Amino acid sequence: MRKFLLTSVCTLATVALVSQASANTSCDAHGPLTIISATDDGLFDDVYGPHNAIDGDMEPTSRWSNESQGAPKILDLDLGAIQTLKGLSIAWYKGDQRQTNFWVEASEDGVSWKTVIAERQSGGGVLGLEGYVFDPIQAQFVRIVGNGNTSNDWNSLTEVVASGCGFAVAAPDQPILTAKRGTGLYGLDPTKSPGENFDLLGWYMTTPADDDGDGRSDSVYENELSAGWVDPRYFYTDPVTGGMVFRVTPAGAKTSENTSYTRSELRGMLRRGDEKIGTRGANKNNWVFSSAPLSAKAAAAGIDGKLRATLSVNQVTRQGKAYQVGRVVIGQIHAKNDEPIRLYYRKLPHNKYGSLYFAHDPEIGKETWVTVIGSRADRADNPDDGIALDEIFTYEIEVKGKREGDLTIPMLHLTITRDDGSQVSIEPFDMRESGFSTDDEFMFFKAGAYSGNNTSPEPDTDFDRVTFYELDYSHNKPPSGAWVDRLVAAEKAKKLALLTEVTPPNPAQAGTIIDDSFADGDRNGGADELGGVWWTTSAKTAIEIEPGKLGIVSGTSGRGIRTTFEPQTLAEGQAIKTTFTFTTPETVGTDRQDAFRVGFHDRLERADLEQDLSASSSAPNKIYNALPGYMVTFDVNRADPTLNNVDIRKHIRIKEVGRLMSTYQGYELLAEGGESFTFAPDMTYRGEVTFQKSAAGLTITGTLNNAAGQMTTFAHTDEGSDVNNFGMLSFHVNSRTFGSTGMPDKPDNGVAFSNVKVEVLAE
Repeated sequence: MRKFLLTSVCTLATVALVSQASANTSCDAHGPLTIISATDDGLFDDVYGPHNAIDGDMEPTSRWSNESQGAPKILDLDLGAIQTLKGLSIAWYKGDQRQTNFWVEASEDGVSWKTVIAERQSGGGVLGLEGYVFDPIQAQFVRIVGNGNTSNDWNSLTEVVASGCGFAVAAPDQPILTAKRGTGLYGLDPTKSPGENFDLLGWYMTTPADDDGDGRSDSVYENELSAGWVDPRYFYTDPVTGGMVFRVTPAGAKTSENTSYTRSELRGMLRRGDEKIGTRGANKNNWVFSSAPLSAKAAAAGIDGKLRATLSVNQVTRQGKAYQVGRVVIGQIHAKNDEPIRLYYRKLPHNKYGSLYFAHDPEIGKETWVTVIGSRADRADNPDDGIALDEIFTYEIEVKGKREGDLTIPMLHLTITRDDGSQVSIEPFDMRESGFSTDDEFMFFKAGAYSGNNTSPEPDTDFDRVTFYELDYSHNKPPSGAWVDRLVAAEKAKKLALLTEVTPPNPAQAGTIIDDSFADGDRNGGADELGGVWWTTSAKTAIEIEPGKLGIVSGTSGRGIRTTFEPQTLAEGQAIKTTFTFTTPETVGTDRQDAFRVGFHDRLERADLEQDLSASSSAPNKIYNALPGYMVTFDVNRADPTLNNVDIRKHIRIKEVGRLMSTYQGYELLAEGGESFTFAPDMTYRGEVTFQKSAAGLTITGTLNNAAGQMTTFAHTDEGSDVNNFGMLSFHVNSRTFGSTGMPDKPDNGVAFSNVKVEVLAE
């Protein structure tokens, strides 16, 4: 047995004062780093599990092996803390006989990944450790992504060593083992039921059986289905691949008098077994388009959606009328009465390959057919690019809203991925005229085998058979909150399909609206009684959240965040005030004019503002156009310190630039002034900005303070201002202002808020 010794990692002097989750920002050593675990998807070969890759044993019998099955395989490594990672050494199995295809990615949080070793091949001439050095990066998680070798599809290595410097981390007493998954395809277990191999709590099943004799097809609901229900006639596990089999014959019961064909098919159930929730309607069992009225979106369980399935069609009917033979529906979006999409596979008896096409059956208008692969014609020639029986492929059906001015257009997307990795995608299908964006419509996914043939002369033996290997769906969250309830009430009262503005609410009531200290580390309010829900106005990576801190991750890029709240309409004498406490990072830029920005805006009841919405000069977002409000900006350490001051700007409603506070465009400069000040690194500040309504207009006042006391104060009255409704607070930091280091071993960071408060003040 060939063993090597893992020496301890260099330790910073401050390690005793830093928690394990803290980031190491600088060190010079380059030694081995402890890897506390190595895991994979559980599909490793026999006894060659991922833990073998970090056991210090270089023997071939102590290796990790996992075969690519049409997709790369990942070995996940955990360093136990955020370290300065500078390289990897990998001993490839049979590394002196073949070359392995691989790349390496690293991450601080296991969510956002950066490639540190680009796709390449191993050397092919080394049996021991082969070293790879790269620019230092802060990381706790590392993944080696393998995609076979020059001899076969296996990904195998005997040992991996991470190197760099950071905090001392103790290896666990016992190795962390990965549970081995099934021996079928895609990790499925041929000995288990579909409900054990798949998450079926979000589905119910319908088959052609009528075992209860009521004249309609039998259904099995979520709880029974997920508990392991099978029917060897129509729904069971394939004994070889572990796939979920749907078998349907033209003979059998149907779901209703209006249905012409039989099915063995799943129906999406977002209630997930909660039988107190009904099955139909815009409710918590179904989803709606993002183009639907707000009342429907608020009532539904999801907004828009994506259905993804990996499957093979094993058998189709061969007899019957020409227009019906060989066709089966393998996936659907079903609405109240009709189908935004029915996806068909069809193989004619004389052809080697089958075709794919779909029907769009609108609530309003004529049915539309779209060919994806091959032809849907009854006497079509063999499609050269067609899909054979038993060929595994993936379909992805998705509905997404597309903004056009103040409208949201429902768009249907379909992508087919073949077994060789090639893809076929349709042009996005516009459904704005289909009648599905009403308050009484609702959607649900369906998947399985829905026969398109009811004329076979041998209906008991002529059948369709489809096997699924992967199946899942996802949706966006519906809007919620008091402001939604109020808007829905107004919407229903006025009988409008979609509101962008509503009658101004009642005058604001004095009291605290938001008082967020981020104690629970949740940007969605969480357990904090008066916590805010925070969204990004730039990249989704703009927010960094942990208990007691909400950060704007700026650095080399400008970033913005915002929170929305129930709109407050100020009466004369009333004021809305924000107080915010923040700490600067260890690096603060110089000569950055108007670089730290605070804004209050009227959100005009635009429901779509309740989500992360990026905007830039190259990709503007119209949702930010014409929002009445103000922006207060603070200079950051100008070259001439006496020029540091505060500016007050007003958002001009007629100027449409598609950005909130990352630009001056769309804003009018009202005033500038205040005492000069500077921002220091690692310093805590407290700011206040107040808007008070009066007969003369709107008066904007504020201060900026540090531990030593007041640094600056400002005031200006916007005479005659008609802006008195506020429902959104925003912060923005320009690029190279807070946290931009420009150094490879020092991460960019930004401003960290420890408290943000919004309150209405009485006269």
